Amino acid sequence: MAQAAGKLSLSEKISYGFGDLASNFVWGMTTSYLLYFYTNVYGLAATAIGTLFLITRILDAVIDPVIGVMIDKTSSRFGKARPFILFFVPIPFAIFSVLTFITPDWSEGGKLIYAYLTYLILGILYSGVNLPYGALMPMMTKDPEEKNQLSSFRIMGMAIGAIAVSALTNPLVKWIGGGNDRLGFPVTMGIFTVVAVVMFYVVFLKCKERFSESAEKTKEFNTLTSAKHMFGNQPWVMIALNSLFMFLRIGVVFGVLVYFVQYVLGQPEMIPLYLTLANVANFVGGALAPFVLRRLGKRNGSILALTGAVLLYGLLFFLESSPPFLYLVIFFIANIGIGINSPANFSMLADTVDYHEWKFGHRSEGMLYSAYSFATKFGIAVGGSVVAYALGFAGYDPDAVSPQATDMIRVLFYLGPILLTILQIGCLVLYKLDKEHKQIVQDLDLRTSSVKA
Repeated sequence: MAQAAGKLSLSEKISYGFGDLASNFVWGMTTSYLLYFYTNVYGLAATAIGTLFLITRILDAVIDPVIGVMIDKTSSRFGKARPFILFFVPIPFAIFSVLTFITPDWSEGGKLIYAYLTYLILGILYSGVNLPYGALMPMMTKDPEEKNQLSSFRIMGMAIGAIAVSALTNPLVKWIGGGNDRLGFPVTMGIFTVVAVVMFYVVFLKCKERFSESAEKTKEFNTLTSAKHMFGNQPWVMIALNSLFMFLRIGVVFGVLVYFVQYVLGQPEMIPLYLTLANVANFVGGALAPFVLRRLGKRNGSILALTGAVLLYGLLFFLESSPPFLYLVIFFIANIGIGINSPANFSMLADTVDYHEWKFGHRSEGMLYSAYSFATKFGIAVGGSVVAYALGFAGYDPDAVSPQATDMIRVLFYLGPILLTILQIGCLVLYKLDKEHKQIVQDLDLRTSSVKA
């Protein structure tokens, strides 16, 4: 496709942010509430859920590279990524979003099989729309500042969706269900899904591909060669690992947060506030990110923000008996630091596509973004599995929570995010593309000019 002159319009940037806003109405719901739903509403054992999360995401992991290859091989009048956003969104995705929160009155084994099938299919359908949505960014622009802004709108969209889910889920479940959570949860998910479908269509209509490869180059795509090149793309390897650790942390934090606020802090009425504040902090971090990253760079700005988050999470351990307001404020600020890194991660991932084209002669957005999609689901699922296994190991019983279970919840809440964030910092230290990216884009532009001449 031909290059569009000038900057991206504000409406296109906002529309791009709608994609993660839509995603979080569905995936944010599963991240924040599915473990709790399975244990406290559906009545499954915590250890069984841990295995479910782990196995379904391993199976799902096979699908992401397949969809990535399909994107790279696609050439249509809609482009490479946009057709997937159009055709994967409608009925199946909406249906399985709701079915995941249905509770058939079957035997224990039947319930578990139903949970496996619905959660696995939902993950596959989610890949079918979210992976091309991520791959769309480097097709829209090569400009680093524009990528930073698109990433910022994406994180703000993600945060708004997560805030809405955090703030609205409990009240809607109670209001719709009238005390019957088995009714309240699926109907609430149905409402969220309708909103998500509309927003994905907005992304399709408003966001344009300007840098997708020609049909001739698409036909030349070789899966094995691209896979080999992908692992030879060192900046991509670092960002893929950074993404994995980031979503492992999200899986642990949001998997345990409901339990932590209820059983450690003893403030069950504050659960919606904590979930909402974590996501508001993400929104604030996303809004601040373009200014921080412009001054410090994506890599160094992220390292500084994440280091601050680690220190503040460590401080929280000593503040449990402090006034609740102080604890909330420190928790909020720590998550702002984490929120600053998230758009930087998306932008750096987009930069690795340019590096890939510069080094290997083809872009492979689908293959490269399949790693991000895998990290999203696998990280959150493994993080949730760790929480579920740990609760099962500690003998968690929702009707009689023991001191051992409470101690395990505390360990997960503090130690999990601190260790995983430190691993993220290690990946970013090894990421060296920030200083080289500008010259790489200039080299690519020269190649394009010489080919046209």
